[in-house]
Amino acid sequence: MQRIIRSLLIVFMTLGLASCSLFSGDEEVVRKPKPLTEFKPDVELEKVWSKSIGEGDEGRYERLVPSISGDVIYAADAQGHVVALNRETGKEIWKKSLKFPIGGGITADYGMLLLGTLDGHVIALKEEDGSELWQARVSSEVISSPQTNGSVVVVQSIDDTITALDAQTGKELWHQENLQPALTLRGSSTPRMEGEAVFVGLSNGEAKAFRITDGGPLWNSRVAIPEGSSELERMVDIKAQPLIVGNNLFMVSFQGNAAALDMYSGRVLWSRELSSYKSIAEGFGSLYLTDDSSYVSSLDQRSGAVSWRQDKLEYRLLTAPATYSSYLAVGDLEGYVHLLSQVDGGIAGRFKVGSSAIKAPPVVSGDFLYVLSADGTLTALRQKST
Repeated sequence: MQRIIRSLLIVFMTLGLASCSLFSGDEEVVRKPKPLTEFKPDVELEKVWSKSIGEGDEGRYERLVPSISGDVIYAADAQGHVVALNRETGKEIWKKSLKFPIGGGITADYGMLLLGTLDGHVIALKEEDGSELWQARVSSEVISSPQTNGSVVVVQSIDDTITALDAQTGKELWHQENLQPALTLRGSSTPRMEGEAVFVGLSNGEAKAFRITDGGPLWNSRVAIPEGSSELERMVDIKAQPLIVGNNLFMVSFQGNAAALDMYSGRVLWSRELSSYKSIAEGFGSLYLTDDSSYVSSLDQRSGAVSWRQDKLEYRLLTAPATYSSYLAVGDLEGYVHLLSQVDGGIAGRFKVGSSAIKAPPVVSGDFLYVLSADGTLTALRQKST
C-alpha cells in the first residue's frame, strides 16, 4: 500500500504543477504553465536527425536518459527496447528487446551498458552488440541509473538500499539498507562514485558516503531537516544525483535545501533554501538548478548566493538543465527546448522538437544536443552556423 501511495504522489504532484495545487478549498492556487512570449533569439538550433526508440515512457515518470560512449548514443524505452545509434548520423548499429520494463536511464561505461528495471533487476550488456553479460536481482525497483568504476557496479533502488555488484559477474559484494520516511517521492537518487567512495542522497534528506570496496560507512550528513505537521510537509527527498566539483559535493532536496558539502568529511559548507528533485548542472563557477515551480536558478559554487533566477518558464514542467556551450538547455511539457544564457539567465533560443513532452534532461556531447521525448523520439540538435 505504501508503494502505491508513493507512486500516486509523484503523479499528482506533477499534474498539480501543470494545473492546480494538491489542496482544495479557499487556499487553492491555480498553477497554469506560463505562456511563451516572442523574443529575438541570440542562437538558433537545427535538427540533424530524429529516430523513434520505441514506445517512450508510457506516461510514467522514469528517467529514461540516453548515454553516450565514443561515437555511439544508447537509449531505451519503458518496455525494454534498447538501441545503439551513431551519434552524428542517427544510423542504427544494433537493437535489442529485453524481457524487463526499464525504470531508469542507461549508463554506458567501461564497455558495458547498465540498466535498472521496474522489477528489481540490474542488467549488463556489451556496448559492442547488446549481448547480455549478466543480470542481478536487487532489493526493489530501480528508477535511477546504475554506476560503475569498471570493477564495481553500484545501484540505488527505490527503497534507498545501496547495492554493490561485481562488474564482471554481477555477484553482490555488499549492500546497505537505509530507513525511509512514511511518505516519499517516487524514485531514488543516482549514486556518484569518486575515488574509493560512493556518495548517495536519501529520501530522508541525508547524504551518506560509503567505501566502495566493502560498503563501510565513511560519513553521513543532513542536507535538509523535515519540518511541518503532516507527512507531506515533512518530505525532503534527495532524488538528484550528487554533483562533484573539485573537493565539493553538491546536493539538492525537495522542500529543503541546495547544499555544498566537503567530499571527505561531509561537513556542510553552505546551504540555501531551494526545492528541487532534479539534477544539478555546473559551469562558469556556478550551479544551475530547476526548482519545482520550473524556475531556473544560478547559484555561486563558493557561497550558494543566487546570481540570477529565470521565471518566464514558470510551471512548464522543465527538465533538469544541461550546459551547452555558453547556454543552458531545458525541455518542457509542450516539446520545446529552451536555451538560457549562463551569464544572466536570459532566454537566448528556442526550438520545438515535437508535440510530446520532454521529461528527461537533454544530453550534450560536443556540438550536439540530444533530446528524448516522452513518446520515444530521440532528436539530435545542433547550433546553426551563422
